[in-house]
Amino acid sequence: MSGNNNGFADMADHLGEISAVDPRKISLKSLENAANFYTQQLIPKIPKSLLKKKHMADQVKVIVDNDRVKVTFEETTFYWRFAENGTVNQRAQHFASSTYEQERSTIEELMTQDILKLWRG
Repeated sequence: MSGNNNGFADMADHLGEISAVDPRKISLKSLENAANFYTQQLIPKIPKSLLKKKHMADQVKVIVDNDRVKVTFEETTFYWRFAENGTVNQRAQHFASSTYEQERSTIEELMTQDILKLWRG
């Protein structure tokens, strides 16, 4: 019965290949790709400041920090939420949340793309 081929050996080889790759690097790369795509879609939708100050669109950055990927507004971090959610005197524009909702499927696909490629072999 040396010809017993139930697929276990093939699966063991496949799982061995998966475990040889660092999953953190793959997932961080996937998250960074998704974050870069999100910022590309977000920047044209960010409202311009009417004042002679720094525009939020010029402040958007993707930061990879240890095991996290963040999309941030550098010097305008405090103020973006006022344009997004509105205030008593300012109408909410929902540019960040609407961009995410519109591009959600593509972002999710980018986040899982490299992991699925690794699993499929």
